[in-house]
Amino acid sequence: MTSAHEELHRLVDRLSPEQARRLLRRAETELLAAAHDGEPPVRRRLALAGIGASGDGHLSERVEDLLAERFNRPV
Repeated sequence: MTSAHEELHRLVDRLSPEQARRLLRRAETELLAAAHDGEPPVRRRLALAGIGASGDGHLSERVEDLLAERFNRPV
């Protein structure tokens, strides 16, 4: 009888690349959950909406002025 470790290696070697990627993601999720008391980690998306909102009008129209201000250069 082979060990569970050897059996797992034998099975993983038979996986297609896509199956291997899915299994890797699942294993990582399981390991992270175990590290967080059984709770799966919270995945958040970055909020990009409004990231350039300054309240100063359309920034792309004023880019030269803003760069000059930032680097203390005359326009």
